[in-house]
Amino acid sequence: MMAKLQRLPYLLLVFATFFWGTNFVFSRIIVEEVPPFQLSVVRWGIASLVFLPFVWRELRESKELLKRNWKVLLAFAVTGIAGFNTLLYIAIQYTSSINASLVNSLAPLLIVVLSVLFLKETLVRFQYIGILLSFLGVVIVITEGRLENLFTLSFNPGDLIVVAAVISWSIYSVLLKKFAGGFPKRATFIVTMYIGILCLLPFAIFERTQQPVAFTSLSVDILAGILFLGVFPSIISFICWNEGVMQVGPGKASNYLHLIVLFTTVLAVLFGGEVLTIIQVVGGACILSGVILASNPNFLQKWGKQNAETKQNVHT
Repeated sequence: MMAKLQRLPYLLLVFATFFWGTNFVFSRIIVEEVPPFQLSVVRWGIASLVFLPFVWRELRESKELLKRNWKVLLAFAVTGIAGFNTLLYIAIQYTSSINASLVNSLAPLLIVVLSVLFLKETLVRFQYIGILLSFLGVVIVITEGRLENLFTLSFNPGDLIVVAAVISWSIYSVLLKKFAGGFPKRATFIVTMYIGILCLLPFAIFERTQQPVAFTSLSVDILAGILFLGVFPSIISFICWNEGVMQVGPGKASNYLHLIVLFTTVLAVLFGGEVLTIIQVVGGACILSGVILASNPNFLQKWGKQNAETKQNVHT
């Protein structure tokens, strides 16, 4: 099946973003039964068990390299595995899946900003416009379009926690960009899973003393949902995304990340009982437009050039 799908890289990118979109919707349902830290530990535990047979040889061959770079792997695990996902699960207890996915779509923008600050990359004019436009979109979403909420600092705490989650993911992405070039991808991924689980365990144990969960008494739907999160958004998305990026390139692939908002919105309306509001549409349009400008600085220039060539062809 994967051999056939490898001939369809754009479909692989769609699959990856679709399963990441399901994480926002299904985890919001599951977290009502299983608290965030326990859900994160179980999810990544399942993912590591499923992934281990496929990466065992690479892990064994690269163990010395990974041991020498344990500090970098710890940073990957804290920001990418433990930080982002757990903060997201905490956030969706207070906000909608649609809001969470909209604010999360700010990630490519923050990655650009952090790359400027820490990797000494430069910005062009359109990227500054994109940053301001996306920031406006986030303000619209988290204030629900009400200026009085901005002046009184009255925000949904879930939206603010999603911002923290996005910052964590953006730091993770910049760290990957800076350090991960010499690491084996699959072995690095599973090691960061294990380190992330170890980081989360103390919090999960404490959480369990406050909110104990009898997993054996959970409904079949909830258990199936946890298994789904451990396999599809965690592993299948990773495989599909990496294969798609390798074939079409990171520039084209990054634009597919915007599909996460679309899939999340559709799934949230169909299965989560959520309602899409005009404020979310306006805020989301600002965020996504700003991200496109900031992540693709030559977008308008290419668009203008193509239009000019088209007009010239028409006249001739």
